[in-house]
Amino acid sequence: MKFERKFEAKNNELFFVDGTPFPVAGCTALTAASCRGKSAVPADVSRPFAVEVPWTAVGLDEEHYDEAFLADFRDFLKALEEKGGYAFVVPVADRLPSTDGEKENLTASFKHCARRIKDCVSVIGFAVPECVDAVVFMDELKAKHAQYVFFSRDEKLLSDGAVARF
Repeated sequence: MKFERKFEAKNNELFFVDGTPFPVAGCTALTAASCRGKSAVPADVSRPFAVEVPWTAVGLDEEHYDEAFLADFRDFLKALEEKGGYAFVVPVADRLPSTDGEKENLTASFKHCARRIKDCVSVIGFAVPECVDAVVFMDELKAKHAQYVFFSRDEKLLSDGAVARF
């Protein structure tokens, strides 16, 4: 299942593909714990949401993915979609990876998260965690989710303007 791109980043800003700006600055941050199920969608969906998803909530490695959490999170995103709202996922390394293997696991965990929410049109994309290789992270997610926009606060990553600042 492939979705057409709805958004793009230009000069570190987010736009609908028709050129209409969709400002991210000052967007509401939500925690994954508050985004479980359909009843958790806020009333005002006129601005995008930055949903902070802890690595430990997704699961630290493929042996321990939390499919129940991911199903609840998907339900939230589908309900957000029904209301016409949008969000991007902000991976939170609540356990900092200390080895290359753990960095790969963090990337793999959020790639798995992307697979579980792949049919949610409400998902704009993912923020790039500062503790992983940004190119690898984006390449891994783009392989199956070319419609995603990536977000960052890292000036180095923002230097070419193709990533949205949040």
